[in-house]
Amino acid sequence: MEKVKLGDVAKKAGVSLTTVSRVLNNRGYISKETRKKVNDAMEELNYFPNEIARSLFGNKTNFVGLLFPNVTNPFYGEIVSELESTLASRGYKSLICNTYNNEEKESNYLKMVLANQVDGIIVGSRNRPSSIYQSANLPIVAIDRFVSSKVPIVRSDNYGGACLATEYLIEKECKNIVHFTGSSEEEIKKCDLRMQGYIDTMLKYGKTPRVMKASFDEDEVYQRCKVADYLSASPEIDGAFAAGDTLAGIIYACCKQKGIDMEIVGYDGASMFTGLCGGVSTIRQPIKKMARLATDILLDAIAGTYQEYDSEHVLPVELIKRSY
Repeated sequence: MEKVKLGDVAKKAGVSLTTVSRVLNNRGYISKETRKKVNDAMEELNYFPNEIARSLFGNKTNFVGLLFPNVTNPFYGEIVSELESTLASRGYKSLICNTYNNEEKESNYLKMVLANQVDGIIVGSRNRPSSIYQSANLPIVAIDRFVSSKVPIVRSDNYGGACLATEYLIEKECKNIVHFTGSSEEEIKKCDLRMQGYIDTMLKYGKTPRVMKASFDEDEVYQRCKVADYLSASPEIDGAFAAGDTLAGIIYACCKQKGIDMEIVGYDGASMFTGLCGGVSTIRQPIKKMARLATDILLDAIAGTYQEYDSEHVLPVELIKRSY
């Protein structure tokens, strides 16, 4: 079946192509009768106007690109949902791209959204900064990652949250507390604030920091095996602070399987995780506030009223204790 074209609409309505274009873009005077003819023709032919092509008349698309690792992760799924909802309430549509922490995929998606003339981008992928971000001539906001010196960052208090989690485990009289992280070696060297908060708090209370890495880039089967092997080799562990709730859930599942009663604190606090995994405490990020702030900054930048492009906006977190 051939795609309906603008010319088909014009022919059906008995008007010129220019008139149809003016109706679609709400430009110039169009009588109610002519407007009705065009709209009726579009409905009868099932013609759906190209939103991006329409908007190019005003050099504004009302589209925003959202680049995040994987929306199946409860945290990313919830923040993307909040971003999409918030943007929609402000008259913007979202192009959602899952990068799966793959640098090539992120670059390809970035090129795609730029080619589609989006008005701005909100990015949360954890890859190394792409040179494309540096040269992109449009507003970009990052969530919890450094992209470039020209891109503002919205994040939660990673360092303070890690201190809060570690202090809670110490208060629960845990003697051997391990930090489980999925950060890459590059991220750790660059300064992993959640890890640094854990280490500093352990040293403050005279305890020895221990770190186990289970890469975020690997699948859940790999992470589960890595965690299970570590727990088997270290039976003295009685407390765990995980850098993310997904990893905390894996630790919890391994402990249940092995009959280990351990205090676990995750990080993110997405509603899906807290509802399904009540046996794990977590540091809750203010997801709605992060989404709204990122949207406000981006739309201000699109409007040309935002100037602090090298800024970092840090929002407070809270500890959610396990329910059973």
